[in-house]
Amino acid sequence: MYRLLTVIVLGSLSVLGLAVSAQDEAGTVQHTLSAVRTHPSQGDVVEVEGAQAELFATENGITMNFRTSGLEEGHVYTAWWAIINNPENCETSPCTGADILGNTDGVNAEVTYADSILASEEGKMEFAAYLATGDVPEAWFGNGLTNPLGAEVQVIINDHGPFIPDIVDNMLNSYRGGCTDESLPPPFPDTAKSDGEPGPNTCKLIQFAVFQQEM
Repeated sequence: MYRLLTVIVLGSLSVLGLAVSAQDEAGTVQHTLSAVRTHPSQGDVVEVEGAQAELFATENGITMNFRTSGLEEGHVYTAWWAIINNPENCETSPCTGADILGNTDGVNAEVTYADSILASEEGKMEFAAYLATGDVPEAWFGNGLTNPLGAEVQVIINDHGPFIPDIVDNMLNSYRGGCTDESLPPPFPDTAKSDGEPGPNTCKLIQFAVFQQEM
């Protein structure tokens, strides 16, 4: 299993390097840093010690790197892009889940898969992903990434609980893989709730980063 973990981590880092190189060829790269915080669904929001996230954006797409700690050994974690293409239409700044889920078309929001890991003993891990401008794969809403240099970008970490050997690949590559129906947030769309194989674990959103880009 730790061999699988090594492959996942090295693959993520390779994707990050290739994506940044590709974006360099596209023109000026816009760089934004963000603290990593605990998710509001878990109580008071606090910064995660020793964690940081960064976003690189060009007109061709966006790349994120999310370094964090406090993860539980043997748990599967997935990272998700939450894109708000028109953040000026949000009720608050930064945008919230109410804007993304309740005013999806107004803020031109999109959510899609970014990356995944199986946590090691230390609980310090790194997510990395690239998302090209335009339509996105396995989108929740079908709005895509249309404003890469001006969108508010959030990266949200989902804890799928302890890995289940028979469905670990599904857990690493879906929203609800391994999760009970009861642990899925009620406001989430059917595209999220049907993404993955159900399981016995109580899943939860645990951390997030917000990138408010300056044009």
